Amino acid sequence: MLAAERHSKILQQLEQDKTVTVAHLSQSLDVSEVTIRKDLIKLENEGLLTRIHGGATTTNFLPMERSFTEKLEQRMEEKRAIARQALTHIQPGDTIILGVGTTTMELAKLLHHISDLTIVTNAVNIAMELNIQGKHNVILVGGEMRLKSYALVGAVAEDCLKKLSVFKCFLGTDGIHLENGITTLALAEGKINRVMMDRARKVYLLADHTKFGETYLTRFAELGDVDRIITDRLDEAVCHAYQDQGVKIEMAM
Repeated sequence: MLAAERHSKILQQLEQDKTVTVAHLSQSLDVSEVTIRKDLIKLENEGLLTRIHGGATTTNFLPMERSFTEKLEQRMEEKRAIARQALTHIQPGDTIILGVGTTTMELAKLLHHISDLTIVTNAVNIAMELNIQGKHNVILVGGEMRLKSYALVGAVAEDCLKKLSVFKCFLGTDGIHLENGITTLALAEGKINRVMMDRARKVYLLADHTKFGETYLTRFAELGDVDRIITDRLDEAVCHAYQDQGVKIEMAM
């Protein structure tokens, strides 16, 4: 099938459903997901659609932020594998930051295996999980709570973090893009993520394969701002494209 024919079918499907996924288009058009992502990039550049996490929408249909509970229903095995891999970068006595998200929550659940940690977080649910474990020194920053993610954000949270310094920071994200960097849907969370990164010596980004090639509302970091991206799997060509820009990518086992 020629590219022009694929593009026509993608736009027809988009007009009908208002949103399409890379996985569905790959299957229905019998081409790779990499090819579909390239098609979507071209169509977006022509102003014919808007790319979102895992697919695309019509240009006047913006993605809705999903709640923490809704995100729990998606790709949990991949997130647990990423969390287990991230755990290998934490040693007894470390001082770390955990940002909000379902993958960082999975990492928090594993921290009972390591002793004598000091853990800073802006996630109320992560602080509660760590408190139940009862093994670590936990610092929960203040701030205004976002109901969808349990994140504490705003000037109070940022000021608190600016007084602290840690060894390692572990963050999630909504999108990772070669040109547009690391992005998220929520402006307030993007700002707090940036402060967290600035307070750490090393930054680890935890993101499953569907986050690659996606761009969202606010950019909080360039690719070069993170020391390592830990993911579950990537197409070889996609992996090489990021590595060619100096990005260190680590696959979960």
